[in-house]
Amino acid sequence: MRWRLYTSSSFCIVLLFSAWTLLTEVRPESERRLILISWDGAADWVVDRLLEEGKLPNLQRMIRRGVRAEYVTPAFPSKTAPGHAAIWTGAFSDINGVFNNTVPFSPSLEHSILESRDGFDSSVLRAEPIWLTAALAGKRVVALSATHQAPAAPYLEAMRAAGVPEDHFLGFDGFRTEIAPPMVIAGGDVRPATGWTALDASQGRARDLSMRIGDQEFHVAVFDSIHDPTNGFDSVRICPERKKADAPECILLKPAEARPDLSQWSRPVRITQGGLYGLTYFRLFLLTPDGQMVLYRRAVNGFRTTAPPEIMEAYLAASGGFIDDGVASYLNGTLGPTLWNGGQGAAERRLVEIIRLNINLLDRGARFALEKLGPDLLLHYTSTSDSVGHAWMGALDPDSPTHDARLAARLWPFYSEVLQLQDAWLGTILNRAGGAVVSLVSDHGMAGAGKIFYPNAALEEAGLLVRTEDGAIDLSRTKVCAPPWGDFFVSVNSTAWKDGIVRPEDRDEVLREAVRALLAVVDPDTGAAVVKRVLRRGEMEGTGGRGEGGGDLYLDLADGYAPSPAPAPQPVRRLSSPIGNGVHGFNPLLPKMHSIWYATGAGLARGRQIGPIRQIDIAPTLGRLLGIAAPRHSIGRVVNEAFADDTRS
Repeated sequence: MRWRLYTSSSFCIVLLFSAWTLLTEVRPESERRLILISWDGAADWVVDRLLEEGKLPNLQRMIRRGVRAEYVTPAFPSKTAPGHAAIWTGAFSDINGVFNNTVPFSPSLEHSILESRDGFDSSVLRAEPIWLTAALAGKRVVALSATHQAPAAPYLEAMRAAGVPEDHFLGFDGFRTEIAPPMVIAGGDVRPATGWTALDASQGRARDLSMRIGDQEFHVAVFDSIHDPTNGFDSVRICPERKKADAPECILLKPAEARPDLSQWSRPVRITQGGLYGLTYFRLFLLTPDGQMVLYRRAVNGFRTTAPPEIMEAYLAASGGFIDDGVASYLNGTLGPTLWNGGQGAAERRLVEIIRLNINLLDRGARFALEKLGPDLLLHYTSTSDSVGHAWMGALDPDSPTHDARLAARLWPFYSEVLQLQDAWLGTILNRAGGAVVSLVSDHGMAGAGKIFYPNAALEEAGLLVRTEDGAIDLSRTKVCAPPWGDFFVSVNSTAWKDGIVRPEDRDEVLREAVRALLAVVDPDTGAAVVKRVLRRGEMEGTGGRGEGGGDLYLDLADGYAPSPAPAPQPVRRLSSPIGNGVHGFNPLLPKMHSIWYATGAGLARGRQIGPIRQIDIAPTLGRLLGIAAPRHSIGRVVNEAFADDTRS
C-alpha cells in the first residue's frame, strides 16, 4: 500500500512512500500500545512538591487515572546513562554494561584504565532494550531522542537475523550530530556595516557582522529603520549568503522582551553541513537605540535516522528541529545577568522562553509520530529538567550548603514554570494517546552541592597516584585512581588493565591504603570529614556496582560535596558558581536521588499509589502492558500491584 503524506511546512512537500505504514489505517482497539516519556533529572522530592503546589495538573490527571510509585530507586551511579539503561533493559550496569555517562573500553587487557568512551552509545549496551524486544515481537517502534537508541545498527542487525522488517524500528537521534552550538550576538560583536543593498537605514546608521552556520554564510545587519519611529537602532535583518536586505529569504526582527508565547521567534532556517541538515531560529530579546543587543541563535543539530529521506523531511518539518534548552548561554551571562549576579529576572525570563520553544518542538514531534507513524511503542525524552536542575538546585535545595532562602524564593517560580511546560507537553500526549498506556519516568534525582571533592588529589597526597611533569596520571607508578569514567568510585590499576602495575596478591593492601587516604580527607574550611563511607564492590549489590566497568571502591560523600576525577592541587575546593550546582550520581538509596514512575492506561489500576520500586522493574512491567515478554536480560520484577485487580497474573 502507498500512503500520501501532506505537510504545510515551509518545505511544502507532498510525499509518496511505502517504506513506513502510516497511521491512516484503522487499528483495532485491542492492540496494545505504549508511550514512554522520560523527564531527565526530575527528582521525586521535587515532583512531589510541585504536585502539592498544584503546578502539574496533567501529571495529577495521570495519578487520578492510573498508578504512581512512592519513589523509584535508580541505578548506581545515579546518572543519565546508567539510569536510562536500567529503565530500558530491566537490568543494572553489571549486566547492561552502562556504568556511567562514560565507560571504559573492553577488554581491559587491551586498554588502559584511563581510556573511556561515550556511555550513551548503543554499542556499549550489552543487554536487550525494550524497543528491541518490542520490534522482535512484531511491534512498530518509534524512538525520538531516547538514550542508547543510536547508532541503530545493532538493533537492525538483530531484527534482520530474526526476519523482522527494518521498518519496525524508526529512530531519530540528534545528540551526537551538532552542526552549530547556540550563539548570543551582542552589540559589541557588530561593526560599521558595508556592502548592503536595500537596507533602508536612517542616516546610514547600520552595523553588521557575518557568521558561518554549517555550510552557509549569514549576514546580520543592525540598523535604524526609516520605517520605525524609534530614534536609534531598532531593527535586525538576517540574510543568507548575500547582503541584499530585500531578498525574500531574509528575516526581519524587532526587539521584544521575553513573553509567554512564541510569536517573536523567526521562522525556521534550514542549515546544512555535509550530509547533515537541521533547523535554527533567531530571537531578538533586546536592542536599545544606542546598540545594546541580545540576539539569540538556536543550536542546530542534524539527525541520524533509520527513516527513509522522505519521512525524515516530514519529521523535521513537523517537529521543527532538535532540542536546545539555552541553559549554557544563560549560565555564561550572555542572556543577561542572573538573579545571583545582580539581575532582575530578565535573563531567567529569556531562558524560560527559549525552553518554551524547546518543549514546543518536542510536542510537535510527538504529535507527528502519534498521528502519522502509528507506533506501538513511542519513546521520547527531554533533558530540560536536568539542565535547569544543574543550574539552580544549589540554591533551591534546602539541604544544600549554598541554599539561599531569599534567592530560592525568586528562582523557584522559574524552575516551576519549566516543569509546568513539560507537564503541558505531557498533557498533549495524554490527550492524543487513544488507548495507549502512557508511562512517565525519570533517570535520577537531584541535590545541591557547594564544593568539589577530588579523590585523585587525596590519592596523590597518599602516594598512591603519581603524575607526570605535564600533570597526566603516570600509570607506571600509579596504584589506584578515579578514572575518567569513575567520578563516584576509584579503581585499582591492576595487571588486568593494559599498563596496570598492581598484582592480584597486592590488591587488598592497595585498597586498604586507598580507604585510609579517602576517609582522612577533611574540609579545610570546616574540619569535617568529606567522605562518610568507602564501600567495597561487594557492598554495592543490587544497584549495579559490579563488573569490569564498575569501581573497586565507592564513595559515600557528606552532604554538599560533588566528586570529580579531574586533576586538582588539593582534595577540596568551592564550586565556581556562588550558588553551587545541582548534582546527582550519589548513592541511589538517598531520598534526594530517587526518581519517578507514573503510568495510566488499559490494564492499570486507577488512583493507586504503590510502594517503592526499582528502575529495573519498569521494563518488565511495561512489557506486560505492551503484551510482550520482558527484555531478554531483565532481572527486574513485574510490578503486579500496579495492575487493575482483574488483570493481575
